[in-house]
Amino acid sequence: MANRKDKIASSFKKVTENAKSVLDQPERVRKLIDASREKLAKLELADDDFKGILGTLKTFIRMLKASRSGQYDLPWITILMVVAALIYFVMPLDALPDFIPITGYLDDFAVIVAIYKKFKHDIDAFQAWEAG
Repeated sequence: MANRKDKIASSFKKVTENAKSVLDQPERVRKLIDASREKLAKLELADDDFKGILGTLKTFIRMLKASRSGQYDLPWITILMVVAALIYFVMPLDALPDFIPITGYLDDFAVIVAIYKKFKHDIDAFQAWEAG
């Protein structure tokens, strides 16, 4: 168990460094948004079982889009972690390769849940802003 957590932490650290460079390049941000949407559309998971995580991923995509367009201002660290979580999600080969049915997404979902918990206040504020 600790070994798996170490692998996830190591992979996520690399992804976070990559996220910094992605944020500096609007074209890479757009490609990340597109790749995230495509992967979400291809997931063959029962929405009922993973509704919360899939909803969080969709919220992360909307947050990134709104932040980059200037419609909504997020703290830099929050947007960096959202980008890192999305990069981790779209990477097919991370701590647990995504081609392993269901299990391959567990590390992705663990990262998404951790980011959600850490930045819940900012996510809730964004959702309130969206609601209007």
